Amino acid sequence: MEYIAQTKTARVAAALEEMILDKRIKSGSFLPSQQVLAQRFNTSSRPIREALKLLEAKGLVVIMQGRRAQVRSNSLNQYVESISTSIVNSKISHAKLMRNLMQVRITVATSAAREFSRLENREEYLAQLWSASHRMEAAVPLILHKDAQALKNFNNAEAEFHRTLVYANGNQILSTIYSNLSPMLDAAMTSIKFTSLEIEKRSKDYTYLCEALQNGQTDLAVALVLVTLTTLEKKVMGHYPDEDAIATYA
Repeated sequence: MEYIAQTKTARVAAALEEMILDKRIKSGSFLPSQQVLAQRFNTSSRPIREALKLLEAKGLVVIMQGRRAQVRSNSLNQYVESISTSIVNSKISHAKLMRNLMQVRITVATSAAREFSRLENREEYLAQLWSASHRMEAAVPLILHKDAQALKNFNNAEAEFHRTLVYANGNQILSTIYSNLSPMLDAAMTSIKFTSLEIEKRSKDYTYLCEALQNGQTDLAVALVLVTLTTLEKKVMGHYPDEDAIATYA
């Protein structure tokens, strides 16, 4: 029975992935409910849940408790347009702009990880990523001893790691936008308190990501990017007060 379930899981995941990448399912839209998908693929709910988890690990959908799975954007141009609008909109809140930037970082880094093995100058980018990862790793023991400079070095190396992934996409417009906005995000990261264990785990995750990229383990690399950046996104956004609450007191 386990073999059958795995086969159905792979079949459902492959079918949905093809529809997403072919844009038959539009980015930003919600997939049918698990019950509807189970009926459509003539299977039980378990293979559907497992298939959705596989798609989430590949960065194709977002799964939130109590909601249907939502398709992530499969077009970088859409994110370029979104962030460009945010830049020229003087009324946008700092929190919303930060949220947009975090979403772009996740989407772009995921895209870069997925396409990394196909890059012509792959080795050059990989060397830069390893360099940043090694600097983060070297800073961790000193951070555990409350060394402020080591923490600054860690943050700088982490920022460089993300910039390298963004630039690896080869989208000049996106790279320019990111360069203009990333200082805001980098500054936010320095103002947020992370525990020593959180910092140590992040350092290891970046090392694992470099290893996955070096070994051509694309699915693992995408999953690591998603886990690392989604965790950071929650931490960063938790640092900002609720926008509705701000409006209430204004």
